[in-house]
Amino acid sequence: MANLYFDESIRDNGAFIIGTLVISEEDLSSRIRAEWENMGLNPNDDEYKSSAIKANNEVSVKQRKFISYLVHSSKLALLVLPNHDRRQLGNYCVALVLQLLDTKKLRNESHELYIDENVFIDKNIKAMLEDSKVNLYLNSDSKLEAGIQLADHASHALGGILLEEMDIVKKQVRAGENSGYHPDDMLDLGFELWASLRYALIGNNQYIEGLSPPPDDPANPFFMVDGYGLYIADSCSEELAAAAKKRFGINYLGCIH
Repeated sequence: MANLYFDESIRDNGAFIIGTLVISEEDLSSRIRAEWENMGLNPNDDEYKSSAIKANNEVSVKQRKFISYLVHSSKLALLVLPNHDRRQLGNYCVALVLQLLDTKKLRNESHELYIDENVFIDKNIKAMLEDSKVNLYLNSDSKLEAGIQLADHASHALGGILLEEMDIVKKQVRAGENSGYHPDDMLDLGFELWASLRYALIGNNQYIEGLSPPPDDPANPFFMVDGYGLYIADSCSEELAAAAKKRFGINYLGCIH
């Protein structure tokens, strides 16, 4: 059985929403709440928010470091939709879960799906989850079901990556220590975010024409994410869909240094 946690990032400057599903066989909520207590926080009040200002906020920085660690040890699937289609966010989340089941990236067994507050799912769509043995917990409080805080973090990062792909936001950051680059090298923020999340993205290791080594070479570092861990809503414009496919549709797990 897997625990699935879902939240979204709304990017008005790009006119899109990214929803992210964090998947783990571990009860991440209990682990996060215990860590906040160890930090001297009250997990019923002091949740992690990706949008919170981190500068000069030592506690928030520590929370982010722990959340980042958990995200990297989990699995991620994502969906992209235009912001005018927000009412359908919950239905698209179900479509993503069913896609993972259909492609066998989720085992055919019982799963627990926790979705953040103010997300709606049509009754007939809920029935499809029930038929697939997925137990749904709508309007979950992210302080109690703290795994949602990971989905918040991942959605925020993935949203930033897509904004950069669309040439809407450009920002560079220092590579820093233990990055594989010189610490003072400047990297695009979108690249740095992708590099930190790429091993968590769900995809299918398969031969991809024009990218993969010869089909008989077992060392193929390319994974097809589109149609597996990536769901693009039909309501997306051609431009938005193309940008999402270009940035997330194929994942590379080879050397980047």
